Amino acid sequence: MLERCRDADRINAVVNHASVRPFVGDGTRYLDSADLLSDPDKNIFLMGEHGGFALIETEPKVHEIHTFILPEGRGSWARAAAQELIDFAVQNGDIKVWTQVPAGQKNVELYTRRAGLRPTGELTTVFDKPYKVFSLELTPCP
Repeated sequence: MLERCRDADRINAVVNHASVRPFVGDGTRYLDSADLLSDPDKNIFLMGEHGGFALIETEPKVHEIHTFILPEGRGSWARAAAQELIDFAVQNGDIKVWTQVPAGQKNVELYTRRAGLRPTGELTTVFDKPYKVFSLELTPCP
């Protein structure tokens, strides 16, 4: 379902798609994944038919998840992709994954909870908007 991707054009096409872009970053500027792809040992992109995820290393063996899924993939495909993402993180040796969910976006919060991440109680501000922090402790495979 998901594969590791190092193709900036493929990633950028989804991240900057009109149905995704308003919810990524500040929602106004074109985003280019090329800089993040320049360090594939720290930053990992997993892509599938309807979009995917970025795992951005915030400390060793800890990645922040960024999600970008096209409308046709939202629902059962997205839920299966989220499980595959978590499985990948475990196989990758990660000890924790985390993400930020815009406060008030109940559908995104439900999706995040279904993937196993839980609220930390932290509230951050990104681009002048409040976000809830969610995380999941992982047990890496031996």
